[in-house]
Amino acid sequence: MARRKRKRKSENPLPFIIILGVAGVISAAANGFWLPLIAVIAVGAIIIWMKVQQQQSRRQKALALADLRSLDPRGLELHVAQVISALPGWTATANRGSADQGADVIASGPKGKKVAVQVKHYPTSNVGNKAVQEIVASKAIYHCEYAVVVTSGPGYTRAAQELARANRVVLWHPGDLLRLQELAKTGQVPPRELLPA
Repeated sequence: MARRKRKRKSENPLPFIIILGVAGVISAAANGFWLPLIAVIAVGAIIIWMKVQQQQSRRQKALALADLRSLDPRGLELHVAQVISALPGWTATANRGSADQGADVIASGPKGKKVAVQVKHYPTSNVGNKAVQEIVASKAIYHCEYAVVVTSGPGYTRAAQELARANRVVLWHPGDLLRLQELAKTGQVPPRELLPA
């Protein structure tokens, strides 16, 4: 008879910490040590607060990624333009339709440097070479110094990554777009590896 493997429960230290804290409180109170008692309570409260914050952060990121993937292609282009425009010193406009020559968004940085942005709404597949080729061509057409490709999906093919490196095209993943949103909320300047202008 074959044995079933038990599913291993995730190792959550929170119950152990609570039990340890309660034991420390009882011990300290019984021995009249109020200072260690207060220290145990404070440390326990801090650890619990940190765990709650981590869980909330993970949940918010998962929701934000789901929101990005639920946008239609045009909605994602408009969203990217809006995120860039919310950054200090940046403006961005979404081009219209198939006549955009491969640049869905044109952005201008604080020093007037222009960035051509190709937005790819590929929720379940990797972006290939064609997107990088298009943005390299549109960079010249729009007289831009820099180029970016954005995806709502898992990433880029190896060929696309190699072509991007050779042509100094920045590749954004959904997490990069979320990072720029957070920077915009706090009024921080984007890092050069994301917006090089």
